[in-house]
Amino acid sequence: MAAKRGKDLAPDQELKRLEGVLAEGLPRALFVRGDEAWYRQQAADLVVVAGKQAGLEICRHDTADPEFKLLRLLDDLAGGALFAGGRCVLVRGANDLLRKGSRVHAPGLGKALLARMAQGGEGCVLLEGKGLRADNKVLKDAKTQGAELFSFRRLWDSPPPWNPDPREAELVQWLVRHSRARGIPLAPDQAVYLVAATGNDLAALDGQLERAASSGGELEQAVVWDPGGTPWALADLLVDGQVQRAVAGLESLFNGGFTGNDGRRESTPEALVAMLGPAVSGKAREALALARGGPDSRVGGKPQGGARAREALVARAKGRTAVEWQGMVEDAADLERRARSGPSVGASDWCAFALRWRRQPAGGRRGAGSGAR
Repeated sequence: MAAKRGKDLAPDQELKRLEGVLAEGLPRALFVRGDEAWYRQQAADLVVVAGKQAGLEICRHDTADPEFKLLRLLDDLAGGALFAGGRCVLVRGANDLLRKGSRVHAPGLGKALLARMAQGGEGCVLLEGKGLRADNKVLKDAKTQGAELFSFRRLWDSPPPWNPDPREAELVQWLVRHSRARGIPLAPDQAVYLVAATGNDLAALDGQLERAASSGGELEQAVVWDPGGTPWALADLLVDGQVQRAVAGLESLFNGGFTGNDGRRESTPEALVAMLGPAVSGKAREALALARGGPDSRVGGKPQGGARAREALVARAKGRTAVEWQGMVEDAADLERRARSGPSVGASDWCAFALRWRRQPAGGRRGAGSGAR
């Protein structure tokens, strides 16, 4: 029997669970979701390999592709393979198909999927997407018919609160293992450096490894410094007062752009400012609520990521006083207001924010409101 899904499984464990399910035979339908795109890609690759080994015709669809045709997808779900025993239908960005209001919303997808599952015979369907909701009716109905759901969260890029050694961060330990598997072994300290230079982006870390291997020189000389690879990762650096990494990340994102939630590349400063302000405000408000209510207060129910996310949020909230968190909330809100009123907020404004809210040494806390404009 394949391993049952545990609560908040680490991505590596979830991938092994998928391997176990595939070893018993392809399910009629699989759903792959979660924030970590690199693991979602690994999962999709495993399903495609299993489909090819089973002699299935591989039919690929991507809702982000300008050439995507919903009718073609529905035809693939309804029809049979011409020259193979069955079809493996792979759908990337499937969350948009199930989301009302989306340009590619497909109200009939659930019915088509369930009908295909009921037909029996060979073949499988893989719906993949970051924003797939586990409580979606289509997923719940398909699971009652034997569909499997796999969730891949982001790796923790901070060490556990009870062991603050940066080498103990889940992301660093993954990089050490991955570098050995790639034949480019890194020592833990080197992995810490590479994570600091790159941020929590597994595909980018893999690219840095490749660059280091091909350079033949010192790791520090080969690595391209590019922290804070997304507005949300950069918001964490700003809220946590990691000023050096935050400023480097601001320079990188304002100059080089970033990849949004939908996988599309954003290159305009306005797009970054529009996402960064709300991200910083939201994280600061969460910490403020905890700082005001004590370590046992709830913030909008259980945070995404489970108990570990809760511990990290509590540790963050303890890093500043409630007065300081209030000042940060007001400071970020001021930047948001200025950004909405015109193109008057740029990299220099956020660099100044990072400096105002850098971590202070013990006994050197700022006074009430000194971080706000």
